[in-house]
Amino acid sequence: MSKLNKEIVRAIAPPHAGGALLDTKAAAAFLGCSTWTLCEWRCTGAGPRFVRVGRLCKYAPEALQAWIERNTCNSTSDDLPKVR
Repeated sequence: MSKLNKEIVRAIAPPHAGGALLDTKAAAAFLGCSTWTLCEWRCTGAGPRFVRVGRLCKYAPEALQAWIERNTCNSTSDDLPKVR
């Protein structure tokens, strides 16, 4: 199994007791984008909601799934989703 596939499996695994927060690398693997893209979305407010843990940014799997649902379209002619 490649390194990326292992990260995806880790990202979608059920959270441990108390909930699991994903780092930027694991969240990017979950979404299928680069870490740079996720950082850019975070700066512009276009990406999924995140949690600040000190200077680190973490993502709850539920927030990633909610962002996916908000950005799911039926056709290319659908209106673009609003940020947040």
